[in-house]
Amino acid sequence: MFSKYRPLPGLCLLALSVFSTHAHALTVDELALQFESYKKQQALEFEKIRSENQALVAQNKTLKKALKNTQAQVENNAAAFETVADAFAESDSGSNWTNDTSIGGYGELHYTNLNTDGSSHEESVDFHRYVLFFNHEFNDKLRLFSELELEHSLAGDGKKGEIELEQAWLQYDVTHNAAVRAGILLMPVGILNEIHEPDTFYGVDRNLVETKIIPATWWEAGLAGQYQFDNGLQVDAMISSGLDMSDNFYIRGARQKVSKQEANDPLFALRLKYTGITGLRLSGTIMHQTDMAQSSVNNAVEVGSGTLVETHAIYNRHIGPGTFTTKALFSQWFIDINDASKQGADNQTGYFLEPSYRMPTPYGDVGVYGRYSYLDYYNNGAFEYDVWEGGLNWWIDKNVVVKADWQYQNKRNGLGDKRGFNLGLGYQFY
Repeated sequence: MFSKYRPLPGLCLLALSVFSTHAHALTVDELALQFESYKKQQALEFEKIRSENQALVAQNKTLKKALKNTQAQVENNAAAFETVADAFAESDSGSNWTNDTSIGGYGELHYTNLNTDGSSHEESVDFHRYVLFFNHEFNDKLRLFSELELEHSLAGDGKKGEIELEQAWLQYDVTHNAAVRAGILLMPVGILNEIHEPDTFYGVDRNLVETKIIPATWWEAGLAGQYQFDNGLQVDAMISSGLDMSDNFYIRGARQKVSKQEANDPLFALRLKYTGITGLRLSGTIMHQTDMAQSSVNNAVEVGSGTLVETHAIYNRHIGPGTFTTKALFSQWFIDINDASKQGADNQTGYFLEPSYRMPTPYGDVGVYGRYSYLDYYNNGAFEYDVWEGGLNWWIDKNVVVKADWQYQNKRNGLGDKRGFNLGLGYQFY
């Protein structure tokens, strides 16, 4: 089986003899030339390698320098990041006052169209209120609330409007349930006096009972304390500046609005409010002022002490797709009048009943209401009348409302009944 491989050694010997014959044909000079050529080639290769090595060394130095610059930049960036992080940490901890300050407000535009029987026709448009809130939280326990209001668009000599600082008070939370307030405060009475943004009530104007009798909106400079029990009972007590009644015995006109006002006789207020039953709110307030005319200054007015009693209830219940609400309020002033010709001013009374129904729609909530009110107040004479009204609110946003109402005022003293309608637009933001 190995016989077919026998020619291989012969072929190898033949190739070797040919190569050897050719090699022996080169002379010594030729070999020397080949060697010199090889040396030159190697020298060129070496020079090329040396040049490349020098370039690599230079490049390495450049990279090292760039690396040092990069490291320095990283360190600078890290320091800058720590500085920014510290600044944010200080901001979050409350050192930046803008994070603890909030702005809000509300406004309302009214159109009025009312006729008085046998007398006059009133048709007017008025941007009744433009209000801004500025609030600030100093820390977890101390905060500021303020309200600046422009009424009737323009203020100044001969203008119908005015600019008022309606609220500016500090609150300190003594405990989770107890707080103390001081400054210009809204009086703790009625439904609308403390919460009166236009999207929170029915009717273009605020109801006449709280406007004429309480009188809303009413604020004074004072000190107040509040305590909330865990069962839903809240107690508010307040001592403040008081009313300064003139000889027209008009309650609303006796407000001084904390503008360099007389403060010879203070007013004391106590309110109990209960919200311990779901859907029900009960409240009662009593106020007393020993001298309604600050008589150490105004001795001409024959008036003594005055006491206001007010109570109200609000009940909400879900019925069908919406919510049924009933509001009822009663208020009465007992005033010591020493002028026999003005005895009709000693008891000034008002009350109302207001059922309403609010339901959601694809275009915003819609609510309808009706209200009956009775008023008996005094302003250079007695005014006694019934007010019947009804209307609707359309909340195109939860804080933007379009309003319409119709009303009829039946004046019992024959001064002329009043009837007509009102349109309104209101908003609030916070």
